[in-house]
Amino acid sequence: MREQDGWLIFSYMLGGMILYGGIGWLVGHWTGVAILFPLGMILGIALSIVLIAFRVTRS
Repeated sequence: MREQDGWLIFSYMLGGMILYGGIGWLVGHWTGVAILFPLGMILGIALSIVLIAFRVTRS
């Protein structure tokens, strides 16, 4: 594993958390349901892990 792979994994995790956390925050803000923000962040991390596992097993 190269150093670039570590940064790639970090960026996937951070990007997923920011993207889906932001979507959860927006939807939660519009609907008044505050739990959507942390759920969005958890979903983002989970999807990032799936994407990382998919990419690692494919290469």
